[in-house]
Amino acid sequence: MSLSDYLLYTGVFIAILATQLGTRRPDARRLLLPVGIVAGVGFKYLKEIPSGSTAHLIEGAGLAVGLLFGLASIALIRVHRDPADHRLVTVAGWPYAALWTAAMALRLGFAYGSTHWFTHALATFSIQHQVPAATYGTAFVFMVLAMITVRTVGVLIRARLAGATVDFGALGIARRFAR
Repeated sequence: MSLSDYLLYTGVFIAILATQLGTRRPDARRLLLPVGIVAGVGFKYLKEIPSGSTAHLIEGAGLAVGLLFGLASIALIRVHRDPADHRLVTVAGWPYAALWTAAMALRLGFAYGSTHWFTHALATFSIQHQVPAATYGTAFVFMVLAMITVRTVGVLIRARLAGATVDFGALGIARRFAR
């Protein structure tokens, strides 16, 4: 990864976390924005999904890890209804931030390690198992997209169960799916 990639990922991470920590009253746009940002970043890297059985296993592992981190993040965010106006309120604290930071550190640690600490071992494994280099990036994009999507869907489901309203007024297309 280049320095610009590290800066991009760190910037996206900070922006997403900054909009979720603390007590928030998110509307649909704020809930869906992180999914859109990661989908846009993913579009840059998912031009071609590497093929091969080992490559697909690695991509599947990225997706599975993202699902697990997403489910854990749902457990660490409180979702309730404001009694005054019935709007959605989310509360995310330091455990939530620590989970997201751990996920980010794992991704960046692997990226850095693949070019500085275990380059030869990773290259050997990739050659022996015919794993294209792009597989690892694809797995991480799947991981992040799954993590953010699961968290967003989980918050929306928990909001509905709590009887909280989410303002879809600004999102015409999303309003149709919310009905």
